[in-house]
Amino acid sequence: MKRKMIGMIAAIVTVLGLSLAVYNQAMPGEYVPAADEIALHIQFDTEDDLGLLVYDYRAGRYEYSGGISNADGSFLRHDSDNTVVWNQAELKDLSDAFTLSMQFRIITECVTPNYENRYPDDITEYVEPIISWEARFGESYWIVITGDKTNGYHAVFN
Repeated sequence: MKRKMIGMIAAIVTVLGLSLAVYNQAMPGEYVPAADEIALHIQFDTEDDLGLLVYDYRAGRYEYSGGISNADGSFLRHDSDNTVVWNQAELKDLSDAFTLSMQFRIITECVTPNYENRYPDDITEYVEPIISWEARFGESYWIVITGDKTNGYHAVFN
């Protein structure tokens, strides 16, 4: 009887451990930025899947450009969560608080990303409005992008 009880407890512990491992793989934790990082969480809530997301941004007095794409060249899912992380060295050692402004562009077709972030006008949709906020290192921020090709795309800072 005692052996049977120990076997049942071991089986339950094993099932719970496997369930936790599967859950952590399926639902990874939210990225928490280090003290010298900023995390930007970009949620797509669009009608269409997207080819690329390009963002032109200004941090303090410096201008940058970046983007999000799938490494395999497939579309970005219309309901995906994406996280961009910058550290203080990448942003030219700015002070703890600074103005961060972003203009998003959606590239509606799957194309190979390029370092200049230049794409044909007929597949480029600008997301309105330009988003600006006072950013601080060690913090996370959220932006939701909604819309579609027909009615345009919009960004909301949360």
